[in-house]
Amino acid sequence: IDPQFRPTPVTHININSLIGIVHQTTTTVTTTLTQLPSYGVLDNRRSLIFYNNDSSNIVYIGGSTVTSLNGLPIDAKSFSPSFDSGPLQKWYGVTASGTADVRTIELSDESSGR
Repeated sequence: IDPQFRPTPVTHININSLIGIVHQTTTTVTTTLTQLPSYGVLDNRRSLIFYNNDSSNIVYIGGSTVTSLNGLPIDAKSFSPSFDSGPLQKWYGVTASGTADVRTIELSDESSGR
């Protein structure tokens, strides 16, 4: 029997473009767990991306238990991947030492209750 490729079934399709707002923030991340972005969450958020604006420190991102040992590293002067992340999902960051300036861009969907 020849092996066959079976793609993963699609579970979500959005053919509409996002027509909400773009919200940018700056957060200082330290060795203590820091919420990203620090103000909270954009209403109707659909996606976000992080940029480590620091010149030398690595920022580690993840959930509420993120550490420098288990987080996704964002090197200095580098972007994270873009994440599909709704308003109920909380993100956090830490550094192994020192502080880092993390920029966040959040994109919202239209406020239609979807």
